[in-house]
Amino acid sequence: MNHLAKIGVAIILISGLICLVPMDSQAADFKLKISVESTPGSATQYALAAFRDALKAEFGDKIEVDYYDSGTLGDEIVHMQQVRTGQLDVIPIGSDAVQLDPKWAVFDMMFLFSSREVAGKLLDGEIGMKLDASFQKKAGLKVLGFGEIGFRQITNNVRPVVVPADLKGLKLRTPGSKTRILSFKSFGAIPISMNIGELYLAMQQGVIDGQENPLGNIRAHSWFEVQKYISLSNHVYTPVTLSMNLARWNSLSPERQKGVLRAATAAVQASRKYGAENDAKLVAEIKKLAKGKTQFNEINVAEFQKAAKPVWREIAKIAGEDFTNEVLKALGQ
Repeated sequence: MNHLAKIGVAIILISGLICLVPMDSQAADFKLKISVESTPGSATQYALAAFRDALKAEFGDKIEVDYYDSGTLGDEIVHMQQVRTGQLDVIPIGSDAVQLDPKWAVFDMMFLFSSREVAGKLLDGEIGMKLDASFQKKAGLKVLGFGEIGFRQITNNVRPVVVPADLKGLKLRTPGSKTRILSFKSFGAIPISMNIGELYLAMQQGVIDGQENPLGNIRAHSWFEVQKYISLSNHVYTPVTLSMNLARWNSLSPERQKGVLRAATAAVQASRKYGAENDAKLVAEIKKLAKGKTQFNEINVAEFQKAAKPVWREIAKIAGEDFTNEVLKALGQ
């Protein structure tokens, strides 16, 4: 075979190989980078992992998901910066969402929600859509859905918290939102802002008296090991705001947007189911692990509700009085 013939055969072979390449050249371009600060088992991590799995089920080989957890890429504040600048595509945001949009202050109105079912119905309806529109405008983020961190409980090393007066003088770590700080100050507590990773040692050494978080976080971070009292207050319901960089969202085709939303809906449902099941078993689990060193107690809900409502008016000034009134009307308040 002469030289020209060899070249001809090579061209034919290469052409045949090219024909075997799939025509959907977009497949390699569809990639999402997602991350969360929390560790496996925590509510925000569970929600994002459920989203990752749902994306793979939805798109199969057409999507590549870069997934990170356990604070590999930084804490929640860093994550919020990264998703807004496009370094990350999707993150779950907890209480600190209020730092990006004051409307989220309504979730700091203590004793606003009577159950997780009531909260879910509100978030899946018109109020949830208004929050999404506001987040897009104020933070440059698309809300894909609202999962669940759940109801928060109060732990401390000084006394059981039964009535509002029991909070007086307690140094409690709270999220950095001024509305959460305002609420606890109104009860006489001393709110302290602190990175969640520093909490265990701070409580162990007595730098702070306690904190407030859902049972899932209390278990995941083993805070019960350094806390004498867990007061089942259910004082605040915190959603997981599954948030996507708006420019990245807008870059997706309508079909891919629909697929991402279907995956987010599946993650939201899994997150809420996980939250409900966890609350049912975590008290018993923590009691067993604490070996009698941690005491659980119920609170006087009526006393706390009465004391909380005046603060609602102050929070409404931050969240927006019209929007707050819409929330209260939707909840029949």
